[in-house]
Amino acid sequence: MKTISSFIEKHIAPLANKISRQRYIQAIQNAFLMIIPLITIGSFALIIISPSMDYHTLSHGLLRSFFQGWAGVASFLGFPLGAIYSATMSSMALYATAGLAYFLAEHYKIKPFLPTVITLTGFLITSAVTKKGTMTFTYFDGKGLFAGIVIAVLTVELYRRLTEKKIGRIEIPGAGVPPALTESFATLVPTFILLIVYALIASLSYKLTGGPFPLVVQALLSPLVVAIDSWWGIFGISLLVMILWWFGIHDSVITSPLDTFLMANLSANSTAFAAGTAATALPHIVTEPFWWNFMALGGSGATLSIAILAAMSHSKQINTVGKLALIPSFFNINEPLIFGLPLMYNPIMMIPFVFVMPMNALLTYFAMDLHIISRTIADPSWNMIPGLGALISTMDVKAFIFVIGLLIIDALIYFPFFKIYEKSKIKEESVN
Repeated sequence: MKTISSFIEKHIAPLANKISRQRYIQAIQNAFLMIIPLITIGSFALIIISPSMDYHTLSHGLLRSFFQGWAGVASFLGFPLGAIYSATMSSMALYATAGLAYFLAEHYKIKPFLPTVITLTGFLITSAVTKKGTMTFTYFDGKGLFAGIVIAVLTVELYRRLTEKKIGRIEIPGAGVPPALTESFATLVPTFILLIVYALIASLSYKLTGGPFPLVVQALLSPLVVAIDSWWGIFGISLLVMILWWFGIHDSVITSPLDTFLMANLSANSTAFAAGTAATALPHIVTEPFWWNFMALGGSGATLSIAILAAMSHSKQINTVGKLALIPSFFNINEPLIFGLPLMYNPIMMIPFVFVMPMNALLTYFAMDLHIISRTIADPSWNMIPGLGALISTMDVKAFIFVIGLLIIDALIYFPFFKIYEKSKIKEESVN
């Protein structure tokens, strides 16, 4: 164990920390964090206008009346809430692209407005203009997300180099010239060059695929997307996350780059569901709410169950930590447990801490794959109360019951290891 720990501290931890500080990773993470309100509101709009059951299929009674009322509300609010959904969840790629350009420009200490606008223009040219010159909104959702990231990075990097080297810079003499006008003319040539680059990318894309740039990116990334959205892919990734966490390396090292794939999958699901696809037959299983509302119940390591156990512990130290950590754990915040119990570098708790969340991933994956519970269509946010988050993300009562079952299984796995650790702490306290 000491040899493994030393190896990770010497070689893995520095690499992981370097990745977490990488400018593109941080910019993507910040972009997604900033659009969470839009995604959450759009998700709830979709839920309200999409009753999970057809009341015509139900016999007379309270349940039929409830869903009939829901259908009435959905019909009455169909346009305004449908418009909100279309302008939020269905336009995710647009906002994420703009956010990435904005935060990346800020990283380079560049005034972010113009690079952001140029990036959006590039996204429209490469992803929204058809061969006939008309506009399409097909790739404004998750299907255009990866293409938007490429365009944002390309734009900011080229813009930075062109402006730093003053390529084609036009100076306007005179003391009374407005600064905005001076900046606008100074960046005219770099902007022109970038627009030509976008036009070439769009033209090449149509020659290669017969469609816009997102099709090229999708073709290149499809093997990786398929790997992540598989039982072995999600098991391996979650296992790696928890091994690193046990050694003190925060889960964001893995989950931040993964967010793009998970959000793209969720967007595809919500689009398919809005088009009438059954909730059990949506295209993807592994999504953002799959991770946070089914796997990480209480936070990474699925630690809500152990927070409850700790709050009832006979050890003074464990009991104190458990009571402090209990309420945050209901909102997927478990650093008080990880650092306070601790779970990190705790050899007794290593096995459940590392393996419980991957186990939740496998059980949930197969439950969705076998159509036992619905797949996710909405993002209730990463810190939604366990059970409630599963219900909202799938609109399936069975998902709520399933998560309660997962919590019980998690507690049963944690329990014997917890009792051994509790016994050792009680012994320490009695000696002291």
